[in-house]
Amino acid sequence: MIGAITAAESILSELSSLASAATTGLSSSTAAADAATSAAAPSSGASFSDLFGAALNRLDSAVGGATAQAQSSAAGDSDVPLSDVMVSLEQANLSLQMASGVRDRVTTAYSNVMNMSV
Repeated sequence: MIGAITAAESILSELSSLASAATTGLSSSTAAADAATSAAAPSSGASFSDLFGAALNRLDSAVGGATAQAQSSAAGDSDVPLSDVMVSLEQANLSLQMASGVRDRVTTAYSNVMNMSV
């Protein structure tokens, strides 16, 4: 079990170094593209696990916020429009689907790397 964790950590560090190398080589021609790239690109001090943890925290807060809105609406709070509840629930659903897809791809990539002959 410890060997698998060590292997996963080494894979994560390799992915992090590849991501940082890829983002430093990018150049954009417009200010909007520069802003989008800098918002999506990891900072030089952030590790992959930090970014992954932040993404999970954002996912958790989106699901928690949608649940809180749905409970408020179900309790009869007239300040929460049903359309806002439906939009937040759908955003949380899409976030969960994306996280599930990322998990599946990371698991597949890990399996592929572990099955490679040395």
